[in-house]
Amino acid sequence: MQRVNIAAGRSVSILAQRALSLEIRGFEDSDYRRLAEIYDAIFPERARSVEEWRFYDDSLDKTKYYFKRYACVNSATGVALGFGEMWNPPWMFHPKKFWFDGWVDPKHEGQGIGSAIYDRLKDDFDESSAIAAWMGIRENMTRSIAFARKRGFSEKMRGWESTIDPYQVNVSEFQKYSTKASQAGIEFSTLEQELREAPECYPKLHALVQTAFRDVPIADTPTDTPYDQWLAFEMKNPNLIPQAYMIAKDGDKYVGTSVVWRLKKEPRSLYQGLTGVLREYRGKGIAVALKLKVLDFARKNGYDNIRTFNASTNDGMLAINVKLGFKRDLAWITFEKNLE
Repeated sequence: MQRVNIAAGRSVSILAQRALSLEIRGFEDSDYRRLAEIYDAIFPERARSVEEWRFYDDSLDKTKYYFKRYACVNSATGVALGFGEMWNPPWMFHPKKFWFDGWVDPKHEGQGIGSAIYDRLKDDFDESSAIAAWMGIRENMTRSIAFARKRGFSEKMRGWESTIDPYQVNVSEFQKYSTKASQAGIEFSTLEQELREAPECYPKLHALVQTAFRDVPIADTPTDTPYDQWLAFEMKNPNLIPQAYMIAKDGDKYVGTSVVWRLKKEPRSLYQGLTGVLREYRGKGIAVALKLKVLDFARKNGYDNIRTFNASTNDGMLAINVKLGFKRDLAWITFEKNLE
């Protein structure tokens, strides 16, 4: 356990100042509720349940991918005021490259908590002989952006979350894309249907997802997520909706997909992950047709909001989303610290 003393109340008179005593310790199972509470206070629009946090943590193969999370605790009260973590993203894996995340209770910002957490993570970073680190920060979080820049991080890329109300889409306007795909011999199925008719479909689906993902703009060179890790992350995700997981097929060959999850804390919302089509099948209307299938599922099942995320350089998918009526939210900036 690491203890630091931070002078709090810098903006008030010296007489009102007091020492905030902080302890940095490893994350404990009992911390999940407080972690979810702080995260939701920062990002109420993307709230996560305790169960979702546990799932993400338990699903990562920590024998292959580094993962460490710390709690920053007020030593006088025992209350966690912030959390920070450092881990290897499986989809762009390099043993010496890490993603940093940190969350500080908004009621305690500006009291040195973020700095204390970062310093602890930086110790691990240095001990690992790391060569790169990333952070993701929303563009309106000016304090966090200044924090990252001060520590040698610079902007690497941007992306946007976008949302759409499926009931507001004039589907008939886009039926030509589904028709075009059908005329090219493409059929559409769902994960639910494929599992029923071909229970051994997972390896084929895994191959499709990895191939399609290689063309998605991300912060570093994409790497294929190993089959077992993909199964744990995606197929065993309790928020996955098999009947909304769309698959495009050319005969028995999987050529496109659109992945959808429910959001536990937003029961009327869906999150649309990868929508991807094999290169040789692009330009046939498949991606739009997959999106339309998801919109149709949402309408029929009472979902009034679909959220997705795209890099600013993903011109093709951004154009499709704008065409359908997705409304762009604030940008997320990926900051990088590269020591190579």
